[in-house]
Amino acid sequence: MPLENFKTRKTNLYHLIKNTQMKNLIILSLTAFLLASCGPSELNELETLIAQKDSLKIVKDELSISIVEIEAKITDLDTTKSFTLVTTETAKIDNFKHYFQVYGTVESDKNVQVYSEVSGKILEVKVKEGDKVSKGQVMVVIDVSIMRDQELELKTRLELAETTYKKQKKLWDQNIGSEMQYLQAKTNRDALKSSLNTLQTQIAMGSVKAPFAGVIDETFSNAGEMAMPGFPLIRLINLNLVYIKADVSENYLGRVKKGDKIKVSLPSLKVNLESTIDRTGQFINAANRTFKIKTSIKNTNNALKPNMVALLEIEDFSKDSVVVISSELLMQGAGGSQYVYVVENENGASIARKKVVEVGMSYKGLAFISAGLSGGQNVIDKGARSIRNGEQVDIKN
Repeated sequence: MPLENFKTRKTNLYHLIKNTQMKNLIILSLTAFLLASCGPSELNELETLIAQKDSLKIVKDELSISIVEIEAKITDLDTTKSFTLVTTETAKIDNFKHYFQVYGTVESDKNVQVYSEVSGKILEVKVKEGDKVSKGQVMVVIDVSIMRDQELELKTRLELAETTYKKQKKLWDQNIGSEMQYLQAKTNRDALKSSLNTLQTQIAMGSVKAPFAGVIDETFSNAGEMAMPGFPLIRLINLNLVYIKADVSENYLGRVKKGDKIKVSLPSLKVNLESTIDRTGQFINAANRTFKIKTSIKNTNNALKPNMVALLEIEDFSKDSVVVISSELLMQGAGGSQYVYVVENENGASIARKKVVEVGMSYKGLAFISAGLSGGQNVIDKGARSIRNGEQVDIKN
């Protein structure tokens, strides 16, 4: 039978049902009126109407069945019908890695304030902020003239003590004189030697030297001011090699170890680096239940500064040859389950089939599927939320 005839028959059936429904409504209204107004003598007519109504119901049910059959045939014969347009993404077999993130701060062991170890007037500040200095270079000169005068006095006393000791030793070697005189001369000489060495060490402290090669970051004193022990003179920094420290939750204690690779992001510089963990702490902070990790970073061009914030991405899971799809393809089902639609070829038609999946882990838009997909399937992307299981779809390449 031609398709147009099916459509015409379907339309006629709809009109018939509509007219029948109108008649039924009129009959039901009349029945209600008759029940309200008629007496017992008119019950025979009521039974007739009820029988007529039951007959019409049977006709209606039969017509409904015919309409369903005709619609199914129209669907099979209609070549102009359109299917839901979808796009697909292949479920790949790939390596999957998962990272967790923590924040840390940039630090440097060679970031020190240089202090004066002696008191005195500052005679000269030989460096200025931004200067590069080498290890042992004199940066500040402090007046130690008083100690130099003391040094001359001690040297004079030491010369006399040395002469006295030599004479007493010579006599003692000849068994002349007392042992006490010899020991007193020796003790006096040794004490003066020690005092002179201590004083000369203090005099050397008058020239404040760089403990390591670096850059003068800040000067705190000027020529003419007094230098006092405990008060800083210079801030010296060497940033060629810095490190980052971060606090990591104790939940990751078994998954983080020395030598693990990490990704380092510095938001303020928009720089991404790679490094490895140099050390993991052996102490759990009771206040926040974390342990320390440390990673060293080569500081090219001294771009990294102490106390700068760094974002660390630490690998805590890795698995090879697993099914990986975009996280956006996952949809939520009843009871918290997750599923996707895949396209299967059935008798030459593209049919959408619902697949419940188990997600192992997700990271940065990718999901590791531990069950439900075997890899290689075409997973529906756009259009997935507007289709039903078993529906035929049209794939847009």
